[in-house]
This record gives sequence, structure tokens and C-alpha cells, in this order.
Amino acid sequence: MLFAFSENLLPGFAVSILFIGIFEIYLKLRNEKVNWSHRILMLIMGLYLTMIFSMTLVPWHQASLHAFGRNVNLIPFHVLSTMDENPFNLWGNIIMFIPFGTLLVLLSRKCGRLLITLPMGAGLSVFIELMQLFGYRITDIDDVILNTVGTLCGFIIGKMILRNSPSLRRAAGIIKRIDGNLFRKHNDVPNIALLVLLVLVSTFFAGPMNTDAVEKHALPPAPPTAATPVIKTISAEVSARNAYLWDLSSNAILYKKESDQKIAPASTTKMLTAVTALDYCEQDEEVLVGEEVYQIATDASRAWLNPGARLTVRQLLDALLLPSGNDAAYSLAVFSGRKICGDDEASIDAALDAFVSAMNEKADELGAVDSWFVTPDGYDAEGQYTTAHDLACIARGFLKSDLLSEIADSRSISDTWLSGQEVTYDNTNELIDPESQYYYEYATGLKTGKSEAAGSCLVSSAQIGKKRYLCVVMGSTEEGRWADSLKLYRSIKPE
Repeated sequence: MLFAFSENLLPGFAVSILFIGIFEIYLKLRNEKVNWSHRILMLIMGLYLTMIFSMTLVPWHQASLHAFGRNVNLIPFHVLSTMDENPFNLWGNIIMFIPFGTLLVLLSRKCGRLLITLPMGAGLSVFIELMQLFGYRITDIDDVILNTVGTLCGFIIGKMILRNSPSLRRAAGIIKRIDGNLFRKHNDVPNIALLVLLVLVSTFFAGPMNTDAVEKHALPPAPPTAATPVIKTISAEVSARNAYLWDLSSNAILYKKESDQKIAPASTTKMLTAVTALDYCEQDEEVLVGEEVYQIATDASRAWLNPGARLTVRQLLDALLLPSGNDAAYSLAVFSGRKICGDDEASIDAALDAFVSAMNEKADELGAVDSWFVTPDGYDAEGQYTTAHDLACIARGFLKSDLLSEIADSRSISDTWLSGQEVTYDNTNELIDPESQYYYEYATGLKTGKSEAAGSCLVSSAQIGKKRYLCVVMGSTEEGRWADSLKLYRSIKPE
């Protein structure tokens, strides 16, 4: 929050000073005036609005019609179901709007009425949520509810301050002199609205920051961007359309090829599906497979889950990552999505929508800011894309889970489900298969993918000496993805 505020302090301060200056000229022309306390409060309001807009609005250069309406939650009080994992989502949205309600009461005599102040807080929140329809942040009905509650709390605080400070009460509003007598005007709300509009415009066009960027600032170092010198220490030619080799230990990019080009993710998406699910589920929780498994395409890879099967989340992860089961992806998504909704009876569609929204939030948190996911299995879908760079960021987050790393590094896993079925899954990653010609002794996972739009893909990891590497190969052939990955790993200079 403070990081976002400091980045936008200058434009907000400048606009607030400019507004106060113009406002003074306007008042003088109309034979009106305000007290110094009113001027100071207006400046505070401008800086406060700067902070609010910089935290919540997508700046102009990141707004997109393509993202319109893709990340929306219209289920009221869903925030209560995630309060244990993220209490700030509840209390933060309330606290954020308390100063707004308080400042309105202190600035305007008309805002001393609850029926004026409350709609202003709710209206500002609705406007912010509508603007978020054009970005990657979630548009959430709960935010409007909580912001309105915060405005109400601020209104009460403001009334208490005025009750105990008569001088502030007398200073509120605009004073007009008529025939030598002073009168207090009550129609000063439009002036506050104008300040809100000016700060909004300045933040939208001058402010680069938002909440997501603040969260990313606290993450471990992300891969170098186009503006950062890339350390290239290997020379290799690969046939894949997109490639990325990252030395995690030193945060050096050793090789990249069209790594920022938007591409279809195919089943590499399942890394993100697994990471997102573990944010809401414990590995020993029991899952009852339902009709969501019928939503997969007829030519999709399967783990052969049928409605009525009972297994644990851990066993679902085995089915997701080794045979790359699209049915496992949908079962895991619906089970997790109902937790996100806080409703065990939520429809399949509602649960899937909630989970995919959580996937996109998680991707953004991991640094995959140029991606958008539409399905939990990665099957080709309109509007679904990622980049080789973003997949490396997701893979880095995947590797932070010991459970997921263990599964992805397993050649074969046998499970007995809670409903009695016995299954054995073989890993589709030939780099970790000792019987494959593409076996690489240092490989430690991670995930294969294949689709018409994406081609044959492989996101892999390797432990070479004391260093951990990530390699992304996309848009290759069935054999080429293994050969390209090996070529990149074997081109690493030993230290």
C-alpha cells in the first residue's frame, strides 16, 4: 500500500494543489471563502484518493477490452469463506473506505446526512469495480458491500469528531457573504466530486501502480524483463518456436527465443491448476468425482475418473500431473471452486468460474502477468494464452511446493482410491524415464503439454550440481521437445 502511494504521491499532490488554487479563484469571483481547515482537508482528500485509485484501478496502459468481464464475482459474501486464508480481503476493504466517509463529513455540511454520504461511498466503489472489468483484477460485489460498510464507519467517526470539535463543525462547507452577512452554503458536494474526478484522471494516466504490482514487489526476484540486460552464457539452436532457460540459483536467463510471444498453454496449464488448488485444499481431503468430468473434450488426455469415484486431493494431483488427466483437472477445479464459493452445492459452472478466476489471480501473483487462462486443463480455448516467460514463473511457484515437486519427479505412481479402485500412472515426461532415449539423469520434472494450437511442449527442471534450472520449450514436435530440452541443458557451461 505504501509502495503504491509513494509512486503516485507527486501527481496526486500536484492535482490537489492545482484544484485548491483554481477553487480559491472561483470562490473569490463569487464572493465566497473557506477556512484553512477546509483547505487542508481537501488536500488530504486528494492524497487519500490518489492512494485509493493507485491501489485499485488498472492504469491506462494495462487496460484492455480483451480482458473485459473475464474475472467477475457476483456472489455476495463469498469473502467470508476465504477470511481464514486472507483476512485482509475482508478488513482491508472496510478500512480502506473509512477515511472517505470521515473526510466527507468533515468537508461538507450536506454530507452530515447519512443518505448523502453512504451513496457516495457505494457509488465510488461501484465505479472502481466497473473500471476493473477492463483489467486483470477481479470485479467483486463483496468489495462494494465492504467499501460501503467502511464509508458508514467513517461517517460515524466523522460525526463523533464534529461533536467533540465545534470549531471543525463551524468550518465545514463554503461561506458566502451577502449584504455584509455570512451564510453557510450546503451545496458543496459538487466541488468534492470534481476533486474526485481530477485525481481519478491523473492517477489513471500518470500512475503506473496497482495492488497487483505491490504484491509482486514483495515476491522473489522475477526473471529479467526486456528492459533488463539478459545474461546469455550458452549458445544453442532449437527448433521449438518458443524457449526459455532460467538459472534459478543466480536468477540468470541463459537462453530465450520468442519468450514473450503469446502462445497457447496446452496441458502445462495444469501446473497452475495444481498450485491454485493447494491454496484452498489439503492433500488428504476426500473428493467425490461428479459429472464435471464430462466437460472435457473427446480427444483430451484422461486419468479415467468416473462420477462416483472417491479419492483424496493428493491422488487427484497424481492423476492430474502424471497422465495429464483433463478429467482430474476438472474434478480438482470444481472441488476447489466450491470451497472458494463457500458453497458445497454450488453448480459446476459457478465452481469452475470461481476457480478459473483464482487461477488468473494466482498467475498474476507468481509473475505471469502476460497470461490469461480460461480452462483448468489448458485445452485450446479462445482468449486463453501465456508466454514461455510466464510458464517459467508459474513453474518456479510450482517448485516451491515439496508435494508437487515430488509428484512431478515420479516416474510412476500407484494409488488405491477411497472407493477401492487401484490405478497406476506413468509420467508422460520422457526426460525422467530411464528407459527412454531422451532420459536425462539430472531432470526433476515437470509437465508436458500438447495441443493443436500449442504444438508439443515441455516445461522441465533439472538439478545440475548445486544449481536448479527451469527449461520451457513450446511449439515443438513430439520428438523435438525432448531433443530441444536436452540440447539446452547440455549447453550449460559447468562451473
